[in-house]
Formats: sequence, structure tokens, C-alpha cells
Amino acid sequence: MIKFVSVDRIKPGVTLARDIYGIDTFTERIVMLKAGQTLTPAHITKLMGLDLQGVYISERKSNEILIPDKTKAELVNLFDEFHAHIDEASLGLYNEYIDDATNTLSDFVDAVLDQDDLTFNIENLNFHDNIQYNHALSIAVLCIAMARELRLNKNSIFNLAFAAIIHDIGDSQLPAGLLEKPAKLTEEEFEEVKKHTIEGFNIVSSSSNNVSSHIKEGVLSHHERYDGSGYPNGLKGKNIPFFARIISVADVYSALTSSRPYRSAYQPAEAIEYIMGNAGRQFDPGVVKAFLKVVSPYPIGSCVKISSGEKAVVAEQNPKNPLRPVIFLIDDPTTIIDLYNDSCFYNIVITDLIAE
Repeated sequence: MIKFVSVDRIKPGVTLARDIYGIDTFTERIVMLKAGQTLTPAHITKLMGLDLQGVYISERKSNEILIPDKTKAELVNLFDEFHAHIDEASLGLYNEYIDDATNTLSDFVDAVLDQDDLTFNIENLNFHDNIQYNHALSIAVLCIAMARELRLNKNSIFNLAFAAIIHDIGDSQLPAGLLEKPAKLTEEEFEEVKKHTIEGFNIVSSSSNNVSSHIKEGVLSHHERYDGSGYPNGLKGKNIPFFARIISVADVYSALTSSRPYRSAYQPAEAIEYIMGNAGRQFDPGVVKAFLKVVSPYPIGSCVKISSGEKAVVAEQNPKNPLRPVIFLIDDPTTIIDLYNDSCFYNIVITDLIAE
């Protein structure tokens, strides 16, 4: 949504919705700011010197993923159909549901890929009240974003999104209540849970010839680990199917940043640190590199507290490490700090995300 705001009411961190051209009355130079620019106090000072009544800003939440309501509703119905038609008799997905999925998921993939910016944090991935559905859909969005960074073609991205949506479909065959147990699983219970990958593979494999082998592999192998310690087959490194390596990263990030009966949700920054720390062990380093380019625990314009005790505003993302963006101090907007590239500030870390 676009809103017109008078110059004297502009706050740091807002995003311009339209380009600005004008003559600075103090310097008599042409000033130009482009749409999409996040305004800093220095920018606002410049705008004060222009003969402007106001500017157009975007009220869209930073990094919000916009998916049409119609597509969301169709996805909810699709997800419900998938699970409603897996029963003791069939244990499969009929061709008609696969065909419906093709159309619906194609619209979904298009809606996500149409976003100019696919850098986001987990708060922007809440699409529905149904926890199971929301988990599957948020993983699909993350997978699409990583796939774009990894330069997969459109057909591969579609198949990856399909695999992400149904990757845990084998959960339907687990004992009732096991996944909602309000305590850590016993060794025997965990062995039971591990069967969901094979159950899911069997469901998808027996259902239709319209499902590609890559989708089936993603369902079967998304809990394999890069070091060979995963399940069900203990695959290692590049022997793990590519779709499974991508889904694995998205699945763990979504799981960590979601509340569970036995623990509270991780903060996005904590989950990102976990993913980074397990690159080469649990996760494919190349996929982690793509992941770090599409997640943002500290969106541009957000207010943060740093370890020196000062407050700052995030001015720019760092694609190599989202935990260390470029910031400027609220009390001294002329002080720009690049937490990743400037060695003078290596000892400074962001300690909290706070309200402005």
C-alpha cells in the first residue's frame, strides 16, 4: 500500500514508493532518490532542503511475501485434499489431485517468483492458522527463494515447491499424537517418527505416474545429513538428492523458528547461526550460502540494540552474513557501521531486535 507523507513526518527506515527529483535549496544541486530506497536521517535532512510537500512511501512490511488471497485459499484446499485422501484403503494420491496441484502450485510459484525481493524473515512466512499447513508452505517459499539464488530453471523450481509442500506427507501414517507429545521423544518413539520419510515416499510413489523422481527423492531424503549421519539411508554429501539438500535447510529453519510442545521458538538470528554452524556437517555448504542470501533476521529499517548498548537502524543487508548488516546509530546518524567488512567493529554484535 502506498501512502503520501509530509516531509516533516517522515521517519528513518521507511521505504520510498516513488522516485524523487528536486533541487537542494542549500547546495543548488540536483537530488535524486530512487523508489525502494530506505530513508536514513541523512536522506531526510536532504529532503528538508527540497521544495516538496511530501513523498510517497510504501506501507508494505519490510520483506513481506505477497501471495494473492485466491492462491492462498486454493493452497489450503489443496493441502486438505492431499491429507484427506490418504487413508488405509488407498495410501496414495489420485491423479486428479496431482493435476489440481499442478495448476495451483504453478500459480503459487509464479506469485513468489514475481517478488522483486525474496529476502525475508520467518515472521513474514505466517500464512495460515493451520500449523502443519503453515510449516509446509513456509518451507516451500524458502525453497523457491533458495532455488532462485541457485539458478534453477522454472520447471525445477515448480517440482521443488511440490516436494516441499508434501515432504512430510508420511506423518499421516504415524501414531496419533506422537508429533504433539509435550516432551522429548524416547529412542523408540524417534525410531517410529523416522519412518515418515519412507511412508511418504511410498504414498507418493504408489499414487501417480505424474510425480517426478526428483519430488519422490525430496520426500524420501530430506532428513539425510551432509556428513552421512541422517536417515533413512545414511547418504552423504552430493549423494543426497539436490532437492532434499535444499528442503533440509528450509525444514530445519522453519522448525527451529516455530514453537513446539516441549520448547519455545528460536529467534531467527539463533536459527541462522545454527544453520551456518552446521554447514558441511548437517547441510550442503552451497545451499547454506544461498540460504544466507534470502533470510534476514534484521530487515532494513528495523531498530536494533548493539553490544555497546547503543540503538541503531539497519540500513543495508550483508548477503554473506545476514547477522552482520550495515547500520547507523540513532543518536549519531552520520556514523555508518558495516558490521561485516569494517574490522574496527568486529567486536560489535547485534544483541536484540527492538521496537523503534
